[in-house]
Amino acid sequence: MGTLYGVAVNRRLLWDYVWSEKDYKTEKFFKWYLARVLSNGTAKDLCNIDFKLIKKHLDDLIGVPRFIREFWKWYLSG
Repeated sequence: MGTLYGVAVNRRLLWDYVWSEKDYKTEKFFKWYLARVLSNGTAKDLCNIDFKLIKKHLDDLIGVPRFIREFWKWYLSG
């Protein structure tokens, strides 16, 4: 099952939350999941996400450590 933007969900990243597959199609879940991938995901998880989506939502993500957010701002600026 994928997210609102068709991103495959790695259920291993959902260890401490309960989300239904219906929730996967919401903007709220996508932003939460994107923050989780950036903070705890693997390169494989990142490969499933269009970097344009990261750039679009980066400033709206909650819980992403500052150093990770700053890295992505730097990376996507070039």
